[in-house]
Amino acid sequence: MASTQERFPKSAVRDLPAWLLFTLPAMALTTPFGLGLVQLCMLLSLFSPAMRSWYARHFRTIALVIAGFVAYFLVSSARLLVYGQGWYTLDGPSRLLFGLSCIGFVAYWRPPLQHFYWGLCVGAIGAGVLALLQRFVLNMDRVPGFTHHPISFGDLALALGLLAMCTVAHFRGTRYAAMPWLALLAGMLASVLSGSRGGWLALPLVLWPLLRYGRALYGKLLWQALLLCLGLVLLAYLVPATGVAGRVAEAVSDVRGYLDHQDATTSVGIRLELWKASWLMFTSHPWLGVGRDQFDAALQLLASQGLLQDSPALTYSSSHNDVLHFLATGGLLDFACLLLMYGGPLVFFMRVLRHGEATQATGSAATAAQSADQTPALMGLVLVMCFIAFGLTDVMFWLMLPKVFYVMMLGVLTGYCMVAKELHD
Repeated sequence: MASTQERFPKSAVRDLPAWLLFTLPAMALTTPFGLGLVQLCMLLSLFSPAMRSWYARHFRTIALVIAGFVAYFLVSSARLLVYGQGWYTLDGPSRLLFGLSCIGFVAYWRPPLQHFYWGLCVGAIGAGVLALLQRFVLNMDRVPGFTHHPISFGDLALALGLLAMCTVAHFRGTRYAAMPWLALLAGMLASVLSGSRGGWLALPLVLWPLLRYGRALYGKLLWQALLLCLGLVLLAYLVPATGVAGRVAEAVSDVRGYLDHQDATTSVGIRLELWKASWLMFTSHPWLGVGRDQFDAALQLLASQGLLQDSPALTYSSSHNDVLHFLATGGLLDFACLLLMYGGPLVFFMRVLRHGEATQATGSAATAAQSADQTPALMGLVLVMCFIAFGLTDVMFWLMLPKVFYVMMLGVLTGYCMVAKELHD
């Protein structure tokens, strides 16, 4: 298998993909245009016959990863034709489909992993700096970054920090060994300053892939990272200026208020009322849901029927939960697509990691380089688990930025897994 330098001898041709892979995570949250710019560049690469040929050759290998996104686009197209919906309804599904161009882009051009790793660290640190500026210079109570949505900003910053943490083995023994730790700290700081509580559910969920597959890759560094996370969580809770302790107490109080007095005027009470409404929508339209653009109308109908109380929840446009929103608006059909968009990549990355374990167990060609090749797969598991956790209290496939971030990062990590596979086959 020819190296990148042998296939693309001109440095400008080699360097552009590398810088795009740096730009993707570095500018995802620090600019309002980073993701769109990188996606456009990668999408244009599909006009190359060589790129289309690559997808044709490797379709079966990546089928699990792309199945959910392709199915979601096809279902969305069918809904458009059957129900006469506007073309705007294909905007989100098409962006998800276009994001899959990252797989072939990375696998064909093979930009060095180190550029992507640096981008993760710079992006997480940049998000932390932006959060500090917005909180203490611009005096924003909940920092939104450039997303105009504090929850999305906090969730994605935390995801960047956790992904950057997975690069500790790459930077170990270099003068930049502190970069992943700073990135993790910055990502968690941005999450705290955003006021997002649900995002922190990702921390216990990512323990599974890290403990299951990360011990062989990181050794003692893994335990140091986990202790750092635990220490930062405790520090954020104990320091009054962060507001974490207050928001935790507020959440407990809100739950009690809803359960005891049906109070749907608080932050958590509104979510619980929306979850109740979403379940009612699903049970009345289990197969196809009420319609992706009919959530507001269905909410008002339930209220007019006396099934919901008059509360601020009636002004919301989503369920604030991935599973319930897909069930309510798209029924079991859309829910199956959601399961594929999470489950397909999860199985793909697990297979890559198990194959690496089997190779090392046999002792055949088990090298340090091959161990390092497992890092993108582990990062893929961490990314999927993060989004599953974020989706418990928000709808990650509703706003444009989170879903484009998910599919592009997923595509990049899948592409690097494919590069490792081709090099070792």
